[in-house]
This record gives sequence, C-alpha cells and structure tokens, in this order.
Amino acid sequence: MKLRVLNIISCLFVAACIITSCLEKEEYEYIPSSNASITAFSINDIITQYTKVIDGKDSILKDTVLGTDYPFSIDQQLGVIYNADSLPMGTDVKKVKVDITADTYGIYIVASTDSLWEKEDSLNFEKPIQFKVLSETGAFGRIYVAKINVHQQIPDSMVWTKMNTTLPAGIQQQKAIFANNQIFVFTEQTSQVAVSMMDIKTQAWTNLQNIDIPVKADYTSVMLWNNQFYILAEKQLYTSANGLNWTKVETTQTFNQLTANISLKTDKKLIGVNTENQYIESEDGMTWTSHETIPEDFPTQNLSYASYPLATNASLGRLVVMGDNKDTQNNHKTIWTQLASEQEWTTLSLESNPYPCPNLENSSMIHYNNQLYVFGGPAKNDETSKAFDYFYSSIDNGITWNKVMELVMFPEEFNQLYSQSKGNYSWAIDPNNFLWIMWGQTGEVWKGRINKLGFDKK
Repeated sequence: MKLRVLNIISCLFVAACIITSCLEKEEYEYIPSSNASITAFSINDIITQYTKVIDGKDSILKDTVLGTDYPFSIDQQLGVIYNADSLPMGTDVKKVKVDITADTYGIYIVASTDSLWEKEDSLNFEKPIQFKVLSETGAFGRIYVAKINVHQQIPDSMVWTKMNTTLPAGIQQQKAIFANNQIFVFTEQTSQVAVSMMDIKTQAWTNLQNIDIPVKADYTSVMLWNNQFYILAEKQLYTSANGLNWTKVETTQTFNQLTANISLKTDKKLIGVNTENQYIESEDGMTWTSHETIPEDFPTQNLSYASYPLATNASLGRLVVMGDNKDTQNNHKTIWTQLASEQEWTTLSLESNPYPCPNLENSSMIHYNNQLYVFGGPAKNDETSKAFDYFYSSIDNGITWNKVMELVMFPEEFNQLYSQSKGNYSWAIDPNNFLWIMWGQTGEVWKGRINKLGFDKK
C-alpha cells in the first residue's frame, strides 16, 4: 500500500483544477465539485483454505466465495457499507480486495495515518474499515464504515438444546399442540384425556388436568383449527377455546377420524371421515358436507398431516396426510395429498416410486424449512434402522423422500430417549421456528432449529 501525505495530495489536486480552469478560461469557467460520496462497493472473490478429515487423514481444501453473490448496500445517511446476506461461516476476510466507486478518485483509508486506497490493496476486514473521499475542492466528505458480515453459524445446520424443564409426571402417550404462545400436551389417562400447558417464555408446566368431557375422548384426534381446539369422543365432535373446557358440536355427523385442516385467507376447512367412511369437510366446524367413500388404503391410524400455502401461489393451499392402515406395505408409509380448493385426494404411495417414505414406527410428519420432514422410531423390516437416527425429507410435496445425511440431524440422546419412553413422544413448532420434542417417562423437553430460520430478515 502506498502512503500519501494528505496536504501534498490536496494541493496537487486543487492546483490541477486551477490550471485546467485557466487553460480553458476563454471557453468556460469550471467550478470544482464538493461531492465526496462513495457510490458503489463490492468485494472480489475470496478463497478460504481449511483442513478437513477425509478417510482418516487431514486434507487441505479450498472454498471460493464469489463476490458477485454478495452485493453490498450503502446507507448514505448513516455512512455504513454492508452486505445484508452474510458470507458463509469460516470465510477468511483477512485479505480482501474490494472495488469502490466514488465521486472522485481520491479515496482514502482512515487510520492513525491515512492512506490512499488502491484497487490492488488487500484489506483485513476482521474489523470494520473506514473510508473517506477527497472532493475536487480539496475538502473531505463524510467517513464511511465498511464491514463484511460473516455467518457465525452454519445457516443450514440444526442446533438442539435440552431445556431446563420436564413434563409433569404421568405423561406417556401424548400429542402436542402449539397455541397462544403455549405448548399444550394432551395425554392418555385412565378415566379421561388430561392436558398440561407450558408457556414457552417461562417454561413452566401446569399440573395435569382432565378435560371436562363426559365421555372418554381420543387424545390422538385433537387438533387446532381457526384458534379453536377440536377432539373426538365416542364418535362425537367437541370444541374448546382453551383446551380445558369443551362443548359438544351439534351436528348430525358422527366421526371415525379428524383427518386434517387448513386455515388460509382463501382456504379454510376442517376435514374428517364419518362413520359411513365418507370424506367430510366443514368451513365452520358445525355444518358438514359429505363426499365420496374413502379408499381402502387411506390412512386410518397414526395420522400425521401438514397444510401449507403453495410456493407458486400463496393464496392456494395443499394438504398432505400420512399414516398407517391394515394394507400399509412393510417398506413405506401411505401418503395422500389434496389441493385445498378441491375435494379429491390423490395417493402418493406408488409401487413404482424409487424413493418412498420409509415405514417408521410412531412416525411424525411436519412442514418445516419449506419442505416436508418425517421422523420417528426405527423403520420396519430394517434391522439397521434406529429410532430418530435421521430425518427424511421431501421437496416435492411428499412424492419422493430422501434421508438427510448431514446438518439437519437429531441429538444422539434421542435414540435412548425413544427406548426409555417406549416410543411415546410429541412435538410442536412455535412461531420462532423451533421444533419442540417432549418425551414420555423421563419428561425431557428439547428444542431445535435450523440456524437460518432464526436469522433476522433483511
């Protein structure tokens, strides 16, 4: 880097302007500009060298970050230059070349001894660097602070935390629902379904309390729709605003199952199967419309569902249902899907599918990170499979499934927790994109999140 004495440069610069002005005085009089702003800033490609163990040996690898992939913004009011999209974790920013456009070529690096910036300079951006521009009048403009943001976490990695709270004693078979900033855990008890709630801020659980339904309810059927809880008890439908106090829905329908629901601005419906094995749906939870008879291979047990807006049209929704029935094949789950604007269900369990959803024991399906995930106990008829060893993901709405081999993983403790709880667990997803998992027997509570789902949106 070439150092310059500022007063000499200033004098030479102003002198050049005066000479030019005198030479052309007969034609016009040039007035030097006082503009001294940085108008564009970008980084060159950055090569980062790192060590990785491959086949038991340390190997030196290189990653290249393309500067064009990370545009920089300039806040002229605050004088801040920054990249809204952070560089990948581990990027080496000790020797970075930058391109700067300003009102003049007099761009200076501000330090204890200021120096003229040159295009070939390699700069250390481990800490922010200050720049200023010399105007044609010989005056300096404002000081700009340039910083290069680098992720401190691997964006696509999932991080898990064991919480300092446990479920109330006596919770084994269970199903969790997130509502009103709380996790509700409904559990099978001897005489009636009971519920405990935890505020995610205080992380304190309420004592177990039986729900006030006169007949035994089915905890597996409980779901939240339009800010109301719904549950089945002896083929009848009940609803509640708080999960404790329930009212019977007066309808002529009798129910075998609550299947799924969706609640978008344009698509709102609650879906079930009646005792005549017909699809039924309602837009208010009270008035129900019957449709065709369900196919023999439609899931009837261990139901999981996901509903979400289409990526191509957020005003339209899709529902995906997964579960078991008497005809479930040994090697994969039964999965069905429906567009919310339609009534027909379509099976995705095709024999020709080379990547079916594995038939996991006590499985759960979630829509998370803009895709579907399935997890649970060991896969049936697979002696090498272990409980909670992997997530399985689908990016095509449940058609094909792949084992997630890195980054989005479960803690090693989950396999033992599954065994200790005899397969009893529940899950919920909160508005901050944390996946909560509650375990029977030990009562342990964990939460995990893919790092990038917690980043501030810019």
